[in-house]
Amino acid sequence: MNRTSDLTRRLWAALLALCLTLSLALPVFAEGESESEPETKETYHIGTVDELLQLADYCRLDSWSENRTVVLDTDLEVTGSGFTGIPSFSGVFEGQGHVISGLSLVDDGSVIGFFRYVQKEANVRDLVVRGRAMPSGSRTTVGGLAGSNAGTLHNCRFEGVSSGASIVGGIAGNNLATGVIESCTTTGSVYGAHFIGGLAGQNHGIIANSTNAASVNTTVEQNDIDLSELTLGDLIGTENAADITDIGGIAGQSGGVIRACMNRGTVGYQHMGYNVGGIAGSQTGYIEGCVNYGTVYARKESGGIVGQMEPSSTLQYTKDTLQELSEEMTTLQTLVDRACDDASAASSDLSNQLHNLQNSVTSSRSAIENLLKQAEDGLSISSQTVKTDLTQFKQNLKDTTGDASDPDATKQPDGAIIDPGYSIGDLTGSSSEEETTAAAPEESADTAPAEQPAVTQDAPAEQSDQPAAEDTPAEQAESDTAREAHSQPDPGTAADDSDPTVGPMPTPDKNQADTGYIVEEPGNNDIAKDLVDGISDAIPDSVDVEIPKVELTNRDAITASKNDLSSNLTGIGDIVSSLNTSASGNSQALINDVRAISNQINKIGQTLSGASENVNRDADDIVDDISDEDTDSDVEAKVSNCINSGSVYADINAGGITGAMARENDLDPEDDYTIAGSESLNFTFKTRVVARDCTNYGTVSAKKQRVGGIVGDAEMGSVIDCRGFGTVDAEDATGVGGVAGVSKSVIRDSYAKCRLSGSKQVGGIAGSGATIENCRAMVMIESGSEQLGAIAGIVNDPLDGSVTGNTFVDTGTAGIDSVSYKGIAEPLPYEEFAAQENLPSDFSSLCIRFVTEDDSLVQQYYIPYGSDFPTDQLPPVPHHEGQYGSWEDVNLTNMTFDATIHAEYNSMNTVRQSQEKRSGRSIVLVEGSFDTTDELMLHEIDDAPQTLGTLVEVWGLELPADTGHTLRYMPPETTDNTVLWVKTDAGWQQAETSVDGSYLTCTAPAGTTAFAAVQVPASKVPLLAAACGAAAALLLVILFIARKRKKRKAKKAAEKAKKDLCILHPLPRVNEISVEVDDDPRACYFKQARYGKYIRMALILKLLDIK
Repeated sequence: MNRTSDLTRRLWAALLALCLTLSLALPVFAEGESESEPETKETYHIGTVDELLQLADYCRLDSWSENRTVVLDTDLEVTGSGFTGIPSFSGVFEGQGHVISGLSLVDDGSVIGFFRYVQKEANVRDLVVRGRAMPSGSRTTVGGLAGSNAGTLHNCRFEGVSSGASIVGGIAGNNLATGVIESCTTTGSVYGAHFIGGLAGQNHGIIANSTNAASVNTTVEQNDIDLSELTLGDLIGTENAADITDIGGIAGQSGGVIRACMNRGTVGYQHMGYNVGGIAGSQTGYIEGCVNYGTVYARKESGGIVGQMEPSSTLQYTKDTLQELSEEMTTLQTLVDRACDDASAASSDLSNQLHNLQNSVTSSRSAIENLLKQAEDGLSISSQTVKTDLTQFKQNLKDTTGDASDPDATKQPDGAIIDPGYSIGDLTGSSSEEETTAAAPEESADTAPAEQPAVTQDAPAEQSDQPAAEDTPAEQAESDTAREAHSQPDPGTAADDSDPTVGPMPTPDKNQADTGYIVEEPGNNDIAKDLVDGISDAIPDSVDVEIPKVELTNRDAITASKNDLSSNLTGIGDIVSSLNTSASGNSQALINDVRAISNQINKIGQTLSGASENVNRDADDIVDDISDEDTDSDVEAKVSNCINSGSVYADINAGGITGAMARENDLDPEDDYTIAGSESLNFTFKTRVVARDCTNYGTVSAKKQRVGGIVGDAEMGSVIDCRGFGTVDAEDATGVGGVAGVSKSVIRDSYAKCRLSGSKQVGGIAGSGATIENCRAMVMIESGSEQLGAIAGIVNDPLDGSVTGNTFVDTGTAGIDSVSYKGIAEPLPYEEFAAQENLPSDFSSLCIRFVTEDDSLVQQYYIPYGSDFPTDQLPPVPHHEGQYGSWEDVNLTNMTFDATIHAEYNSMNTVRQSQEKRSGRSIVLVEGSFDTTDELMLHEIDDAPQTLGTLVEVWGLELPADTGHTLRYMPPETTDNTVLWVKTDAGWQQAETSVDGSYLTCTAPAGTTAFAAVQVPASKVPLLAAACGAAAALLLVILFIARKRKKRKAKKAAEKAKKDLCILHPLPRVNEISVEVDDDPRACYFKQARYGKYIRMALILKLLDIK
């Protein structure tokens, strides 16, 4: 009753104090709000280039644009104006769809763009910029629209060239944590050395609903890369190869959010570059709902969506058992010193035993300090992978609250409750199961909050013009250090109004010690129990990750120190046992001291039982890869719901979605993960990287190793519910898979329906796999020498339980390394396979795709399994100038697998010859431009021209009707007295025929469908020649008479004309004046022409002012 009353009084006192505090604070808050209302500034309008230049001058002061709206009222051309960008902008810029063209930013410097710095409060919308951002000098952080963006860029477009050394984007060089790029587009070309993206070089914020159509790093000469300067270290430690890494269609590197974006531009150099992706070059953030249509090229780590997916990691330190042991030994030292004082009046034997105990405790403390030093000096952290189950820890956390009313609990002098059932145990490091699972109350209270995963709200992609930046995980990832490293200013400290920690947090309590450990007392037992239970329920049951490898380089020294400590503690135990017997006849104070020492020894035993394990921990107890626990709400280090339709090429590590899922440590590994807590030997490294619900339709090709339909090299993380439907072509490569080339992690609930080719380790799901669960495969392995499988080419042990629940359509290749396993990698007939639940619709029919030689889709059809493709539905082959095309010859009957039919092109044929021959030579040759090399088919017809002479033969033929052709015909006997007739829609007509060797030649007009050879009788030829000669003679006589008459007529006209007549003509003449008039003295037209020449010369001299 007293306890309840006391608690009630405390609650009323706390409530009263809160009310008083609020009554004082609220007026102050109200006053502060009224004073902080933003000042409204006059709107600034831009209608001329001079007004734009004036704006740039005003914005040299960052506060000028705060709370101000700037409106662009017209299109502007800034060529030659000296415009070098707006230094800093914090207001609202209304572009109203207008265009600013002629931008030329070519001076030395960094952080370059139309706006150099777009600050956190800024909003730039509806603006189009055309030109180039190509600075010299340091040239880092370059964007067409903004060098550094911390605000919002909405519905903007950049058309032109953006280039620099590093951190280069078409829209923004660096999109900071508060930055939002929404509904923006880039066209043209973006290129540079390191962190290059079609929209942003680096993204720490949000990029949503945006499109890149620019080519990104596609020409080596653009960057003048000197291959002779690259070292082996550059190629191995790719983060140091500044010339060749992190290239993406949307962002070069992303730690923020990229949602609902599309890339249509080509990305990367052939056989050069690392971390190259259709959406992002490398990423640790969240990419969702993106599509890539562009071709991606790289040397290594090439992906249709992401080049390399790096994990989100946290190195969590907690108090280790050696540190706890040191504290417990200090407590023991205090108890022994007190016992020595109490024993001053006791017998000398008892006093000597206590002094021996004191010396042993001192020696033990020294041994512990030495062990701690040896462990600290011998600890080496490098990179490697591990897993942690928190179920027992959660239970232990709940158990630490105990029960104050337990009659078996022994009350200790310090107020803690200790279980008397614990024993010292084996001090050499081995312990019973109960001892190793026991947890100290202090550890639980400290560890619980640290285990909470940091989760952020999912940012909206389309709902508003200005998404809230604090709703994204990207904002939390931004650091001041990153800004300084990339020459970026701090855009202002953002108020963090939200607590990122999930789950209930401990309520501040007067009983909580300064160290953060909750000390339980009888008066607050129920409250503490509820609090700890709440914390325990908020902790996940398990977590998974890949981390630095922890090694001890001086194990022998540690072992020696540990043995010395064990010897001293064993001596303490013997002395305490003797004291329990010897002290029975002494004072009660001394008895209490000895009991306290005994209980403290119990606590030391409990602590010591885990010390050996902390020093010699196995890697699997240190690292937790929590990727396979991914849910739809998780948004860290994840690519979700993305589609790739572009082709992906690399030499090593190529994937339809991502080239690699792995950690890429630089020279300082600590830069690649977050550290929480103070350093100790007791830590957990939690990591996650996930590809989920992604589909690949593009062809993936690699030359050497690790190529997959989804991921090339999965060193860590999880691939969940992904679909590989694109061809994986790696004829000479090792490690080829429909989902993963090589996987050392988890592939679950994923599907593959594709053609595969490789050298060895070729598998429908994974070429080389580890954990493969509930996957489905329908694949055609077209090449491979060894370790082939419809599910996996090779796994460590198919029967160890890591591979289970997988099925495949039996196409002639067994499940794993040429062996099938029931319930593990089981073959099924197609009908049973297609009847399985949750199978994607792509498996229910066959897809027949018709594509051009560069894999551009012409048409695709879906037909039932086992049916024939109707040849009358073949689509027309796309036209190529100067070439003719046809579909490759593929058997389209009884189809049992998807097929891709390519168009094949050849140069146009200039001659077609008939299949019918005479004396070993073709009867007919047709010259022209033909889209086939097939022989010309002739057929006999009954129709013939009605003409004099003897019909030799008539042939029908099929020629292109849109143009004429040259026809060559070989008659059966002789070409003498033989003429050719051709037939068109207008009927038969005689063609002009000539002789060329053994062939008669004529022109066959457009639409010719037949020709005939007619032999004219030989007797009519002389008569025909005579008739032609007589006609010619008659014509000459007529012309002579006509000329005589014309002469006489002209002479008579001249006689009748006046003597002073002047006959003029501009010349040249046709038939207007007879040549007989030329001799008449009145004919002045020759003088007219000569004088006209002089006049024209004078006019030219006058007009040109030539003297």
